[in-house]
Amino acid sequence: MTYRLTISTLALLATVTACSLAPDFNRPVVNDSTAFKEAPTLGELTADEAGTWKVAQPSAELPRGEWWRVFGDERLNALVEEAVANNDEVKVYAARVKQARASAKVARSYLFPTIDNTSGFTRRQPNAVGRGLAPGTALGIENDYSTSFGLTYELDVLGRVRGSWLASRLDAKAAAAQYQSVKLALQADVAELYFSLRAADRDIDILERGIGLRSRNARILEQKSEAGDITALDVSSSVVDLENTRNALHDAEFRRAQLEHALAVALGRVPADFSFDKVSIVTKIPVVPAGLPSSLLERRPDVTAAQKALEASNERIGLARAAFFPTLLLTGSGGFQSDVLGQLFQWSSRSWAFGPLLTIPIFGGGRAVANLDRSKAQYEEAVHIYRGQVLEAFRDVEDALSRLRALSKQAASQYRAEHAAKQAARIATLRYEEGDIGYLESITARREALETERLGVELKRARLSATVQLIRALGGSWDAPPAIDVTPVNLKQK
Repeated sequence: MTYRLTISTLALLATVTACSLAPDFNRPVVNDSTAFKEAPTLGELTADEAGTWKVAQPSAELPRGEWWRVFGDERLNALVEEAVANNDEVKVYAARVKQARASAKVARSYLFPTIDNTSGFTRRQPNAVGRGLAPGTALGIENDYSTSFGLTYELDVLGRVRGSWLASRLDAKAAAAQYQSVKLALQADVAELYFSLRAADRDIDILERGIGLRSRNARILEQKSEAGDITALDVSSSVVDLENTRNALHDAEFRRAQLEHALAVALGRVPADFSFDKVSIVTKIPVVPAGLPSSLLERRPDVTAAQKALEASNERIGLARAAFFPTLLLTGSGGFQSDVLGQLFQWSSRSWAFGPLLTIPIFGGGRAVANLDRSKAQYEEAVHIYRGQVLEAFRDVEDALSRLRALSKQAASQYRAEHAAKQAARIATLRYEEGDIGYLESITARREALETERLGVELKRARLSATVQLIRALGGSWDAPPAIDVTPVNLKQK
């Protein structure tokens, strides 16, 4: 009869469905528009540009994809993969994901009964008086052998255990999304550092060529000065121009060294053991449409992390409410106990116990109320964090779009300016050699040509950086288009 009662009780426990005291979750409303203000219209894009990028289906659960391969640079591909594999910050967040998932498994374990075994041996000298015998009565040494299995199970009628598990699962999802966000940021940083290094190498190359030309020109002017053909003023002006160019080169080399050190750290390497060969800057970039603002909420991993943290805070309000109600535990034990080891497992040595344990909160000094107030305040904080993260995401996209728009307009002007400056420098050099203008006018034209060419390199780097920032702001991409030449279409034939 007893065993049938026990089996019936366990069957009843299996059918208990826990309710939840957590409020119904509704994602906070953030006012957004139907389109990004700074996004280019189709009329501002060529047919090729408008059709080169397939907008990804919004889903924070999907992998970000190898979006950096859109630039078609194998060295960049290798650097990004190395950084993701070796960067310590990424590994920190990967470890946090493991911790959160393990915590969720711990919380899930409380959904099931806890079964344990206790075995022991006790040898004691009993006290005669304690047993109601005359003082001095001799009692023999007693042995006590025992082994038993215990069972403890909480009836989760109010959803306390299940709510704790759900909150832990949401914490794990938030940690996973944060890991994706950090990894995406690292990939973007490596790409930007790489493009900056390539631009620095191009800048150094331009300066080195300029120094070579100016050095030869200075020697020629010194010879002319010795022959009395020109004044000392022209020689001094050429030396000033040469040394200024050398100073610019030293500054460019310093900036390149800083970029190389930063890239080494991003790759998880010691800067002293890392060197990066000089290469020229890439000339092609993709065109990335922004998509819809509503899609951004599901594509940005940091927004997803904020939402999952918000949902976890909502679940913990239910946990705080459950503390106001009784807790019902079912406990049971069964085993054997004997003073003779050989008789321990005989049927006559058996023992068992079974019964419910009800804990009713009566007075806790206001602890339960304070915990509930704290949970509600934490949820309120999470709401504002989520809203702030969404607004930050919108701003990131608008900033990247407006920067790309401005840089695209500058590109055409810069291309014309660079072409005109080089032509002006050639004409000025010829006119100086023919004696039509002074050396100062000639050197001014060459200096402007040098600076304009350097500005063109910086503009290309800025456009590449802005494209990377837009991809990062959009939460990455799963479909990469072919890159396009950054040279303005209407100037390619000139």
